[in-house]
Order: sequence, then structure tokens, then C-alpha cells
Amino acid sequence: MPRTVDLSRPLEPGMPHARGIQAPEFTPASTWAEHRMRVMRLNLPTHIGTHVDAPSHFVEDGATLDQLPPSALVGRAYCLQVLRDGPEPITAAHLKAAVGLEPGDALLIRTGWDDRYTDPAYVDRHPYLSVDAAEWAVSAGLRFIGMDTISPDLPMSMRPPNFPYDVHRTLLGAGTLILENLVLREIADQWCTLFVGVLNVHGGDGAPARALAVLD
Repeated sequence: MPRTVDLSRPLEPGMPHARGIQAPEFTPASTWAEHRMRVMRLNLPTHIGTHVDAPSHFVEDGATLDQLPPSALVGRAYCLQVLRDGPEPITAAHLKAAVGLEPGDALLIRTGWDDRYTDPAYVDRHPYLSVDAAEWAVSAGLRFIGMDTISPDLPMSMRPPNFPYDVHRTLLGAGTLILENLVLREIADQWCTLFVGVLNVHGGDGAPARALAVLD
């Protein structure tokens, strides 16, 4: 029988987030003791935890989340394992090892940093995609690039002033969506059907998502 694997991080206090992005807040609006019901109020940035970057995140007239077709959120995906110990690039040559990709597929890249989610280095010292890797993904017609890191771009500790976010701009400018902060250890080097349950935010530049892989 098919097996479903959760690729997403829970939204919770203390979760890692990029500098310049606020920490999430979880506040009880109604409690069992007082109201005999539970309602939580969430104050979340759109780019935290497992989340989708819509083109409008870095493209002035790019599509927003509510403009994405449902077909973009469901389909074939391959998880390529390219293990890295630190802030090393993953290049187009590495991605070409994912044999059998077709236009419209998603490529998920496991660097091993899903095992370092609580490490302080997760924000500042993670692996990243080279620009030629992003260009290759676009030329291959991929609908999604997903990673087990906080960003596909250079880690914050390595960014020069006025950092251009070339990887984000290359992918999103071509309509290739981005998934960040995935948990990929259970599906490394396997094909799956990927379901991305991103919040349907009107005008959204991004939002948290429940990402699920179905393995045959």
C-alpha cells in the first residue's frame, strides 16, 4: 500500500527563523477553563517553517499564492540527496544526477540539514544552490525546488551588503516555486507524489504549508 510521509515542520514557539523575520506568536484566544472551547491566535510571518515562496516574493508583478493553479501543488517529485557539512554550493552538475526528471516535475534536495534544524548554524551556515543550479532547474521546466534548509540562497553569514538573492530571483522569475525547511530524510533518492497544502492567502507572497509525500 502507498505510504504517506510528512515533510513539514510544526509551527511552534522557538522554531528557527531568518534574521529580519519576526518570531511567531501563539496566544490563547479562548481557553477550555474559561470558555469550554479552545481557540489559538497565531501571529506569523509568511516565510517561516515549512513554507512556499510565491513568485510575488521577489518579482514585482509575480503571481501570488491565490493565483497558483491547483495543479502546481500536486504532482511527481524526486528527492535527490546531496549531503553537505557546511555552507557549500550545490551546482547544476549535482542536480543533473536526478535522472528522469521531466518538465512539470518537482525536485527536492536533501542536504542532511533537516537533521540540524535546532542547531544555531541552521540559519547562518547551511548549504545553498549556485546560480547555475537555479538556471538549470528553470531550463528543465521544474515546477518546484524544495530544500531542507532555511533558504536556497547563500546563508546570511556569507551575504554581502545589498545581497541580490539571485537564486530566488532566477527561480521565482521563471515561475518555479520554492519550498523551504523540509524534512526529507525518509524519502532521499526516491520518487514520490508531492502534495503541498499551502495556505490560500489572497495576495500572498508566501505562506506555511503542510507538505506530504506519497510513496508507492
